[in-house]
Amino acid sequence: MATSRLLSRLTLVTAQGALRVKRRLLRPLAVKRRTTTTQINMATSRLLSRLTLVTAQGALRVKRRLLRPLAVKRRTTTTQINMATSRLLSRLTLVTGGGSGIGRAVCQRLASEGASVVVADISEESSNETLRGLPGDLRGQVHMAAAVDVSSKESVKKLVTSIQTHYFQPPSVCVHAAGITQDDFLLSMEEEVFDRVVQVNLKGSFLVAQAVAQALVAAGATKGSIITVGSIVGKVGNLGQANYSASKAGVEGLTRTAAKELSRFGIRCNCVLPGFISTPMTDKIPDKVLSKIKSLVPLGRMGDPEEVADVCAFLASDDSRYVTGASIEVTGGLFIG
Repeated sequence: MATSRLLSRLTLVTAQGALRVKRRLLRPLAVKRRTTTTQINMATSRLLSRLTLVTAQGALRVKRRLLRPLAVKRRTTTTQINMATSRLLSRLTLVTGGGSGIGRAVCQRLASEGASVVVADISEESSNETLRGLPGDLRGQVHMAAAVDVSSKESVKKLVTSIQTHYFQPPSVCVHAAGITQDDFLLSMEEEVFDRVVQVNLKGSFLVAQAVAQALVAAGATKGSIITVGSIVGKVGNLGQANYSASKAGVEGLTRTAAKELSRFGIRCNCVLPGFISTPMTDKIPDKVLSKIKSLVPLGRMGDPEEVADVCAFLASDDSRYVTGASIEVTGGLFIG
C-alpha cells in the first residue's frame, strides 16, 4: 500500500512536470513559428522518457526501502519460531505414565522441542512403543525407555539412579502423569480398591517428586521443574470416584507444598488439572455418558492429550520461569461456574 501511494505521487509529479515542460517548449513558438509540430512532439517525448526513467528509478529505491524492514522482520520471525520449537534443547526430562494417553503426548511434545526424554511406565512394552515414535533429530537428543512402579519407593529410586548412570545427571524436568482409576460408589467400594488408587496417584506423585528433587539438590542443580498431573475432579468431585477424586485433590495439595519447600533450590512445582480428555481411561465410558459430559463442557467437546501436553511443555520451559505452586486447568471450561 505504501509503495502504491508513493508511485501514485511520483506519477502525478511526472505528469505535472511534463505539462510544465510542454508549456516551456511552446512558449518560444509564439516567436519562432518556423519550429515544426513534429520537433515539439519529439522534444516532449524525449523529456517524458527521461522523467519516466527517473520515476521508475525513484520507485525502485522507494520499494527497496520499504521492503528492507520486511526482510529483517522475516528473519526475526524465523528466529523466533526456531527458538520456540527448541526451547527445551539439551534438557533431560522424565515422564512417568509415558506409555499411553497424556503421558505419551507429553513425551512427544517435549521431544519435539529438543528435550531428551526418559519414557517410564509400568509397562516396559508401552514405554518402548512410545520411544519408537519420538523425534530425535535435534542436537544431543538421546531418549530412553524404562519400566517403573511409581507406588514403590525402591522402583522409583532405581529409575532415578539408572537415569543418572546413563546421562551423568538427574532429570531437570519431571512430568508425573502416571495414574489409574478403579471406580465404584462410596457405599460399595472395597478398601483395597481405594488404597490402590491412592498408592499410585498420590503416593506415586510423592515418591517421584521426592526422588527427583533429592537428585537435583544433591547434584547442585540451579533449576528444575516438577509437573504433576492432577484432575479437575480433585476440585469438584465426581460420582463413583471417591478414591480418584481424593487422590487427585491430594496431588494438588502436595504440589503446592513442594513448591513452597523447593523454591529456594530453584525447583518449580506446578500441577496441571485436565478435564475430560480422550485417553484409554475414557475409552471405557459408554457413549451415552460421553454425550452427557460433552454437553457440560462450554467448548462442546472432549479434550485431546496434546492439549494437556502443550501446557506441560510451557511449565517445563523457561517461559514459565516465574510460575510455581500453580494449578492450571485444561478443561474446555468445565465447572467454571
